[in-house]
Order: sequence, then structure tokens, then C-alpha cells
Amino acid sequence: MVNPSPKLDVSPDPPLPKTRSKGLVIRKYGGSSLATPEMVNEVAAEVAAIAEAGDRVVLVVSAMGDSTDRLIALAGEFAEPPAPRELDQLMATGEQVSASVLAMALAERGVEAVSLSGDQAGIEVAGEPGAGTIVRVDPGKIVARLRDARVVVVAGFQGRDADGELLTLGRGGSDTTAVALAAALGGSECEIRTDVHGVRTADPRIVRDTRVVRTISYDAMVELAGLGARVLHPRSVELARRHKVAVRVMHASDPGPSTVVMAGEASLEGRPHVIGIAHERDVRLVRVEVSAPGMDHYARVLATLAACGVRPDNLSWPDPGELRFTVRGSEPLGLPITRLAMELDARSTVFDELGSVSVVGTALLDSPGFVSELLRVLAGHRVTVPAMTTSQSRLTAVIPTDAVDTTVRALHDSFGLAVDRT
Repeated sequence: MVNPSPKLDVSPDPPLPKTRSKGLVIRKYGGSSLATPEMVNEVAAEVAAIAEAGDRVVLVVSAMGDSTDRLIALAGEFAEPPAPRELDQLMATGEQVSASVLAMALAERGVEAVSLSGDQAGIEVAGEPGAGTIVRVDPGKIVARLRDARVVVVAGFQGRDADGELLTLGRGGSDTTAVALAAALGGSECEIRTDVHGVRTADPRIVRDTRVVRTISYDAMVELAGLGARVLHPRSVELARRHKVAVRVMHASDPGPSTVVMAGEASLEGRPHVIGIAHERDVRLVRVEVSAPGMDHYARVLATLAACGVRPDNLSWPDPGELRFTVRGSEPLGLPITRLAMELDARSTVFDELGSVSVVGTALLDSPGFVSELLRVLAGHRVTVPAMTTSQSRLTAVIPTDAVDTTVRALHDSFGLAVDRT
């Protein structure tokens, strides 16, 4: 049984002691696993079997199916754009519906269950509407409920700030909620149940012969997630690494292989190898020409972009007075470009229809063969590369969007990722 402990601070520094527990299962179900009443009942039957075997269970749930999209569309019927605070109030209901109906389904099977909002589960957040971050968790809230119920179902993706305002956590918020609760409750492992069997060597919608990566380090998973893999959000992996929570990604209903994200083995740290290929389709290259070249002026450009919420990648200044960078995502760049022109007398050009491919692994710069092989594949398919960045854990090339699929398949084959070497 779990015992109460002080609030767990999940900010980067300092981590506080955790309550270790035995017989506690912490699991998150994605919205695709709860899309219909029939699927909710299937999840309830599986969880009931766990509870009846003697374990206590803490579940984190996402909104059912496409509920989030429908709530956004509903908001658009009344305001365009909707006020961020009110949109958060509406969006949070999707996860609360999932939590309550799953608790009902469990109760119908004779399992004592209770649903909680993020606030009721002791999750304190900070930030702006739609982009909240978890700052601490009070595990006593859930511990108290587990004294009377075998299953606690928590609405993911949300919490309350210090002023009592409800905030949602943005993309991947339910994954982050699950890992934060695992850290606070002392769980050594958090299960993420979704519609895939685990983390694959590439997107299976592009590459037919991908395989599941059975174990992957936190560092490599952060790279994959941040460079386009959608299985886990980078924030949830960073949180898991900080609090030493292993994350197991597996299919919600179909038995099969799974992936465990955990600390890397010391013996493997220096061995150069490729783990997977990630990709993105929405990348733009921006060229900014400033009237007064110099690092101080470039710094003002970056500060202005940050104030507009733009996060540049792949920075370079090939000529005096010219700064180049890439921006991921499809958010409009009209306001940042206008502000640059007005405040800094800068001219900007945006190049669209770009994407990126990334080779993710360990010690990739220790051997020149990895970079040369990437360049060989790109040259062999006559792919232009307007920007590129390298590090020990990833090699990223910005390329035309229409070349992404072909390049991902070619790199997956070239690095032999279809062959299971374990």
C-alpha cells in the first residue's frame, strides 16, 4: 500500500524523496484506446483483472477518440479565435469524461474505482493556457483515495496553478501526467498504452520493414521524440529521466513486443550505432538580412523571435549581415517577420515546403562513416540539403518535403535497421 509523502517537486532542481510502493500499477491509456464505449469496456475488463489479482492501479487517460478535435471545433462555433483561458476550460472536459466513464465501467464490474481531475489528483501547474507545465505533485491526494478504492482514474493533460486557475499541458500532456504521477508515487515503471506496439526504427506508415526497439535510453528517446517520432512527448521522457522512472510503451489491446525507455547501460555508451530514423514534414527555412551585422544584432533578432513564440533551429550566419535558421511546425510566421522589419529594420525571406530527416543514435561523430553515409544517400537520390546539423546523438538534414518519404526508406535500409541485431 502507498504511504503519504511530501509533495514531489518535478521541476529540474532539486528532486525530492519519493514514496516507494509495492503492488502499484501506473498506466496511461491514449484516446485511441478509449474511442468507443466498447473499447472503454475492454480497458475496464483488463484493469479489473489486475485489481482483482490484488494490485492497486492508478490510470491516466486522454480524451476519447477525436474528442479534442471536436471540442476545438465547438469552440470555433462561438469565437475565432477562442479566448485561451476559456478554451482550456473546455478542453479539460475531454479527459474528465474519459476518467468518469472508465470509473463507471469498472464499478459495473465490481471494482471500487474513483475518477479525479488533475487538480483533485494533486497536480499543480504553472504557465500559460494551453502550455502549462507540472511543477509539483501532492501524492497524498491519490494515496488517500487508494485507501478506499482499488483503482484511481486521473484525467490527464491538466492541473491547477497557484491561483487556482485550470491549465492544460499542451501536446503530450497525458504522457507527462502519467510519468509525473509515477515519480510522485514512487513507481519504478510507468506503462503507456497506445495504438502501437512500441517505438519503431522508423514510421511504419513509410517503411514497411521497421522493427520495435526493445530498449532505448532516455537520451535517444528524447532525440527521436523531439525530431518527429510521435509515440512519446519529449517532456515526458525528460521527466522520466530526471526521476528514474522506466517507461514501457505497448499496444493497448494487441499482445506483442514493447519498448522500455530507461537509463542506458554504461557498456554501451561509447559504442557508435544508429537506433532509428525520425522525420518531420513541416519545416521552414528563414533568411534574415540585418542592416547592422554583428552578434549583438543577431541576439536582438533571436530575442524578438522568442517574444513571438518562435524557436529557431540550425542557426548559421553564412555572410555578414545574414542570419539563417529553420523553424519546425506550421504556425504562421507573419507576426514575427513583421516585428523584425519594424523593430530591427530587417528583411526576411521564408522558404516553405521543407521537411527534415534525422539519423538518431549514439556516438555518431566518433566515426566519420555515419555522416558520410547520410550524405551518400542524399546525393544518390539527388536530394538538395539547404541546412544540416550534427551531434553525437543525431544527424539532421533539412530537405524538400516531397523527398522525405523516399529518404527515410533509403536511410532505414542503408543503416540496416530492419535487421534485429539483438
